Amino acid sequence: MTTRRYDSAFPTSYNKDADTYIEGMSKREFFALMIMHGLTAANLQFEDDYQKARAAVMQADALIDILAAE
Repeated sequence: MTTRRYDSAFPTSYNKDADTYIEGMSKREFFALMIMHGLTAANLQFEDDYQKARAAVMQADALIDILAAE
């Protein structure tokens, strides 16, 4: 199964009141969120929150690249 950065991490849903489909967050966003959670829980020191966020996104991209290659 190929994993792409912008695939939906969750199925889309339908809002019948607004008659629209709602896209969930992408796999990239979801992976970065989970990695950021782990970095925060590990109490690692970063210069600022942006450095922590960049690290999480870079690791999420690396994970997706590895999953896509399998």
